[in-house]
Amino acid sequence: MRLNKEDVLLGFFVVFGISYPLIIALIIFFEDVKEKRSEMSQVRSFYSFILGLEECKRERAQELAHMLSENLLREMKDVEGMVSTCQLNRRTYAPARAEERVVRNGYLVVDLVKKEKGMTQRLLSISLSYHKEDGGLKITRVEYEKGS
Repeated sequence: MRLNKEDVLLGFFVVFGISYPLIIALIIFFEDVKEKRSEMSQVRSFYSFILGLEECKRERAQELAHMLSENLLREMKDVEGMVSTCQLNRRTYAPARAEERVVRNGYLVVDLVKKEKGMTQRLLSISLSYHKEDGGLKITRVEYEKGS
């Protein structure tokens, strides 16, 4: 059985035509995953700063301030309040690490935990509400809960 060039070419276009919707769906899916990953990395950079998991520099707070809604920035007492919150949490919860839980899209809970003698102790828990806007990601609410 010999295949003609025309038959091979026709078969290629039929296979491509059938798989085209699948290829497009995969491209859209991977773009969405990449966008969500970028969104989460922005939220992580914010909570890492607020929890004192990184250095508490004024310049870093200014970079992150654009992600906050106007009301939240006012509640946190602008950049100076962000830096002081970072410094306080850094002194208080120095050996701790963060564990995050995505409750639903746009809402994240981060627990600051410390392991001692085989026991995990929750020191602090913060809840972050955020949404995507034209200008990027906006964090609208931050709530703190003291651990046990």
